[in-house]
Parts: sequence; C-alpha cells; structure tokens
Amino acid sequence: MSGRRSNHRYRVRNARGILRVLRDVTVKRGPENEFIAISGEPAALGESFALERIVDGAAVATKVRVIESRPTMVNGSLRHRLRLKPIDERAIHDE
Repeated sequence: MSGRRSNHRYRVRNARGILRVLRDVTVKRGPENEFIAISGEPAALGESFALERIVDGAAVATKVRVIESRPTMVNGSLRHRLRLKPIDERAIHDE
C-alpha cells in the first residue's frame, strides 16, 4: 500500500532559519521594568522573543524573556498571563 505510514509524507531540506510566529497580545507596563501580556497561548519560562510596540508613532522592538506564564480567565475565556522582562534593561529606560 503505497502512501501509507511506512512511506515518508514530507521532508524538510535546508532547515536552517528562524520560525517567526506572530501573536496578538494585550500588553501593559508592569512593575520594575516588566511588561504584562495577556495571550491566547502559553509561553515557556525563559523563552525569548521581540515585543513590538508603537512609541511616539514609531515601531519599537524590545527583546524580552518570559519570567512567568500562568493561566487566567478573561471575560469567561481561558487566557495566559505572561510576565516579560526586557533582556537589555537599558532599552526600556531609553524610551
């Protein structure tokens, strides 16, 4: 039976690169140079990514690391509360 589980269904060639997954989140400033994001998906502790925001009409990307991820309820829906810490502490002060 050709095409069944014993045969390869797909191949990945030249797998170098970066997978960029965009998430829509609600973000607010937290205490001590942190950001609090409410996301539809959880994040792993220590995961890092770029948080893109609009500051004075210009897009600004800040590299952040997840320091806490926990489930929370928002308007009856399960969401995830992420505490984010800038990787470069100076970046948040310069804005």
